[in-house]
Order: sequence, then structure tokens, then C-alpha cells
Amino acid sequence: MMILGVGTDIVEVERFKDKPELCKRFLSAKEFEYIDKFRFKEEHVAGFWAAKEALVKALNDRNFNFSEISVLHDENGKPFFEGVNVDGRIHLSISHERKFAVAFVVWEK
Repeated sequence: MMILGVGTDIVEVERFKDKPELCKRFLSAKEFEYIDKFRFKEEHVAGFWAAKEALVKALNDRNFNFSEISVLHDENGKPFFEGVNVDGRIHLSISHERKFAVAFVVWEK
């Protein structure tokens, strides 16, 4: 396996508080369903934004409609992308706390 690209992004969580129009532009229906379970939704929203921005950087490709890509979680809670068609594997890590969310993406083949 060879690493073809890496990307990282960090955002302030506050940027996504009470911004439903912004969220509609980049969240998928599956992501809305996921974040609806949480009290502090903006932390998860910020994490999804950071993940998608990190993906753009790792792939060096801005031709994505963010709302057609979903960040989902496996049975252990590990995040992964759905709706990204690339040759190889995409690895995703997201972390967030009250003020910041950060994501890291590795593309390997």
C-alpha cells in the first residue's frame, strides 16, 4: 500500500451553532439523522464539515457535492465516508470537543 494523499482540517464549533441553512448545504440526510440524537449537535456538525474539508485536501479534488457524501460510523463508532468513489481506501478520524473539531484523512492505494 502507498499513501497518495493526506488532509486535515480544524474548525470552531461555534461557527455551526444555529446555522440551519449552512447545514442544509453540506449535510446528508443520514448525517442529519445521526446528529439528531445528540444534545450538542454543533460539535458533530463541525466534525462532519472538517472531515469533508480534509477529504478534499487528501484527494486534491474540489469537485464534490458535500451533501451527497455522508460520514457514517461502524458498529464500533469509527467514522467512514459513504458516497466517495476513489481507487484505493480512505481512512478517516474525527475528534471534537466544546470549541473545536478536527478531522484527518488518509488516501491509500
